[in-house]
Amino acid sequence: MRKKAISVSRQVSIGVIGLGGMARYHIEQLGKVEGVKIVALCDVSEEALAEVGGNLGVPEERRYRDADALIADAGVEGVVSVTPNDSHAAILLACIAAGKPLFAEKPLTRTLDEAREVLEAYRRRPIPLLINFSYRNGPAFQYARKFVAEGKLGRINHLFVQYLQDWGSTVKNTPFLWRFDEAVTGTGTLGDLGSHMIDIAEYLTGGRMAELQAMLTTIVPERPHPRTGESVPVKVDDFACFNARFADGAVGVFQTSRNALGSGNQHEVALYGEKGTLRVSTLNDRQLVWTYPTEDGRETATRKIDVAENEGLNPWAEFAERIRGESPASPEFAGLEDGYRNQLLLEAVVRANTARAAVAVEAE
Repeated sequence: MRKKAISVSRQVSIGVIGLGGMARYHIEQLGKVEGVKIVALCDVSEEALAEVGGNLGVPEERRYRDADALIADAGVEGVVSVTPNDSHAAILLACIAAGKPLFAEKPLTRTLDEAREVLEAYRRRPIPLLINFSYRNGPAFQYARKFVAEGKLGRINHLFVQYLQDWGSTVKNTPFLWRFDEAVTGTGTLGDLGSHMIDIAEYLTGGRMAELQAMLTTIVPERPHPRTGESVPVKVDDFACFNARFADGAVGVFQTSRNALGSGNQHEVALYGEKGTLRVSTLNDRQLVWTYPTEDGRETATRKIDVAENEGLNPWAEFAERIRGESPASPEFAGLEDGYRNQLLLEAVVRANTARAAVAVEAE
């Protein structure tokens, strides 16, 4: 699917909540969208507000320390929220109550109970809303979705999905950050990286997971406090694996880790269908590997498929268009219902790990 050609009729004014590393990326991408201007910022750090506010020319009176104040700013037409998980629900609920469009990071919330509250509020009063399951946007992943939808793989028998990083490995001596704090993050690598795996598996295949088995573990049980150096216990997973049975009979195998040395950001999917195998990876998100049988069926051939960059999606441009309300919303992007579905599946993985048995996915 090609990126939509955008016809800009008016400027859209955006407020950004959270100014950490991921937020800087969002700001960079928003700056590339014609007709978008960042007019307000929010963060708990005065230093971050001064730095980013100065770079963007945001006046001091619109550099907020409180998210509700930015959301209430009448001059902010849409909000981009890039905060830790424990604030996701409050920001979602505030934007819904204010009727303010929102582009939010995943996972939807910290817990399934929070997700239910948000879903109920959203269904009563829907707003333009995107949840940033970013790997949907990549050119190769978009091509893979189209490839499957056109039936070129035939029935998908099974799939393998992994998302590996190494920044939490023992040799890295990574301190105790918020992603290791259960009270802030909920789960560890499962909610952070596993949420992407769950979303991309159902998105690419069009299937729905019905049953899950799981194993979560903490490879590095203690980490140094970033200021004192004292050891802090880690109560969330830094490795997770699970198996899924889909409603259509396909089986999926998943693994994610923060301890995979040599893996910077390695998210990849292999789809094994009756007509061949398709592989896609962040290591080259503009190329797929397609393995298929020769005409006599006795051998296989492998072809690399290069994909043009403009085959990907641009969620920042899509968000601006939704605020303007001048064109139909693309169904390719994740919305709140997708975010809720993802949270439901994350909870099922946790339940399966606790029960040490296969569990059925709850009805939505």
